[in-house]
Amino acid sequence: MAGRITPASLATAAKLNRIWVKKAQDLGLISQHSLDGEDVIVIQVLAIVDQLVWPGDKRSRSVSRELEVGLPLVVNTAREAISAPETSRTTLLWIMQDGVKLTHTLGERSSFVVDELHNRCAYMVPLGDWITSLPAGFEVPATSRLALDQSPSAAA
Repeated sequence: MAGRITPASLATAAKLNRIWVKKAQDLGLISQHSLDGEDVIVIQVLAIVDQLVWPGDKRSRSVSRELEVGLPLVVNTAREAISAPETSRTTLLWIMQDGVKLTHTLGERSSFVVDELHNRCAYMVPLGDWITSLPAGFEVPATSRLALDQSPSAAA
């Protein structure tokens, strides 16, 4: 990598406000001294999880909110998937009120939706696409491997 990644460049790469980088640092999810491409994904996931409001939960925008108990689980699952050999362009991170799930192929996705999700709410994060979309200078080791997988249906 050519230069040091700064919090400002990390926020720009994630297409988020720098407040998310600061929040991730304050929560111990990233370290300002060793920022890398993984951290782009981490702050994107943090921004989603922090803003989720599940059906039946009321939360005022003006009240400071507590993060969901499962935030470390969601972030760590995403971080582990970044370097997992089974991660593909079709890898999805499913965030549910009571857990998190990864699906790597179209077959796994279909099976999960039919057999496990039922009529629960879930937020689907296109993790494989996010990895392949990391800007220059923020690549992770899996970026080049996933870029070679041109057909999303090949992993099914």
